[in-house]
Amino acid sequence: MWRNFTHCGVLPEVDPLTSPPAPRDAAGATAEPATAADPDMSAEAVRARIEAARIKAENELIDHIRSHADAIGFPGELGVSRAVNGICLRVLTTRGDDAFDLIKDVSDFVDA
Repeated sequence: MWRNFTHCGVLPEVDPLTSPPAPRDAAGATAEPATAADPDMSAEAVRARIEAARIKAENELIDHIRSHADAIGFPGELGVSRAVNGICLRVLTTRGDDAFDLIKDVSDFVDA
């Protein structure tokens, strides 16, 4: 095997209903999908809004993980993507401590 360590983990699925609200823009409006006060409250429309919010939250977390890895100068290969039940983090490095430190940092992002 040409790499000494391979580490992989799946983060828990992000719940859009409990995640913090999106920041407001200069006009005071949010970039959030429609809320419960909107007229279209059909089950399909609600599911679509929840799915859109989940995807948005997962994409923001993925961007945050990638920028953190760049900021700390992670000495290995990093793969972060959405999975069926959460986010998949793939880490390849020659030192287990480097992988562990990054995984620990990422788990702190999810817990916060």
